[in-house]
Amino acid sequence: MCEFKIKLIESGKEESLAAEDISYLQYQEDGSLLLKGLGIREKVDSAIISEINVYSEEGGVIRLFKAPIIGNFLRFLKKIENGAYDPEMDEIWAEFIAKGNELLDQLKSE
Repeated sequence: MCEFKIKLIESGKEESLAAEDISYLQYQEDGSLLLKGLGIREKVDSAIISEINVYSEEGGVIRLFKAPIIGNFLRFLKKIENGAYDPEMDEIWAEFIAKGNELLDQLKSE
C-alpha cells in the first residue's frame, strides 16, 4: 500500500506538513477534502490537489493548495455532479463570486 505525506501550500507560504501516512483522499459535499490513513481521519477545508509525487526523495507526497474560494467551487461542482438543478446552486455560486472578489481586492491592495 502506498502512503503519502500531505503538504499544504497556503497564501503563497512555504509548504507545511498537514498529515502523514495518508492512503485515502475524497472530496466531501461541504467542499472539504477528507484524508484517511491508519488511525487517521482529518479534513482539510478549501483545498485542491496540486501534485501527487510517488517518486519524491522524501517518499510519496501529495501537495494541496488551499484558498478560501476553493471550498465554494468544489461544493458547486458536487451539485453539478448530480445532473439536476438545485436552487442551492445559485447561493453557492454567489458565495463563490463574492469570495473571488474579496481575493482580488486583497491582492490589489497589497
